[in-house]
Amino acid sequence: LVSGIDIEVQKLGEELMHNKVGAIVAIEPSSGEIIAMVSSPGYDPNLLVGKSQGNNYMGLIGNPYRPSMVRPIQGYYPPGSSFKPIDALIGMQEGVIDVNTTFNCPGYYMAGNHKVKCEHVDGNISMRRGIARSCNTYFCYVFQKLITKNGMKNQRQTYQDWRDRVSKFGFGIKLDIDLPFEKKGYFYNADHYDKIYGKRWGYTTVISQAIGQGEITATPLQIANAMAIIANRGYYIKPHLIKAIGDKMLVKKEYVTKNYVGVDAKHFEPVIDGMQDAVNSPWGTAVLSRIPDILMCGKTGTVQNSRGKNHSVFIGFAPRDNPKIAIAVIVENAGYGST
Repeated sequence: LVSGIDIEVQKLGEELMHNKVGAIVAIEPSSGEIIAMVSSPGYDPNLLVGKSQGNNYMGLIGNPYRPSMVRPIQGYYPPGSSFKPIDALIGMQEGVIDVNTTFNCPGYYMAGNHKVKCEHVDGNISMRRGIARSCNTYFCYVFQKLITKNGMKNQRQTYQDWRDRVSKFGFGIKLDIDLPFEKKGYFYNADHYDKIYGKRWGYTTVISQAIGQGEITATPLQIANAMAIIANRGYYIKPHLIKAIGDKMLVKKEYVTKNYVGVDAKHFEPVIDGMQDAVNSPWGTAVLSRIPDILMCGKTGTVQNSRGKNHSVFIGFAPRDNPKIAIAVIVENAGYGST
């Protein structure tokens, strides 16, 4: 078996995640090969052989940080702001916004009588800057336009259509990585909301999904794969650890097939502009992640968490043209995405 893991990147990832709880997934966008996959905390597999294996196993199971969980494919995290570029792409494909569409951000968005806060007052803001500054208000408006585009009475069906489009990006489905026990995250469909709210619900009820919160969770693998899609300008190859098998170096067909997400390539450039600004412009949220001489596109995410401090998320790919790596890093309870 020949693996795509880059041992240097893997080692660095494990060192950086030492004494932290979370995950790193790095993918080569052009091939779908996984370069690094870190689950932290991990454990020494030698604990599970020999005379003490029973006691050691019970110790692992009882550990509150759950080292036995393979977080990259089993951890459930709201994607947070990493979800915003996808809404922008679908919004442009559906024609409800274009590159120059502006919305006014007074520091919040009113969904009926529910206030969604933004971290800053951005005033009139367009998409590129909206992505760079991770403006919640901007993306709430995009979501509103997407869900109401067929009229207020048809919001339920329009939501379901939107959800089906998002699932093409790999959310709410298994990506079929070549490992057992991959989970698919949860991502509610219209029927699910009917059970909670009856037929009386609309975009204001589910507005938290506009900013990747609420009733959507994803695995770090799914979030990294979404970055690979943007890096490839519209498709992904199923992420996989084994790149070839045997003397003949056989590759499974499903691991070379391009899976298109149904968004035209031209719509990706303005979104990538915003992600470039997030890292490289003075007002971007990811300036701490800059790398000298490499043009990286990125996005921070601060994911609200009902149990303690927020989770910190960073996603990105580099370089901007002909990208070699797409990555998702999640550190639990670390606070803001930029940290």
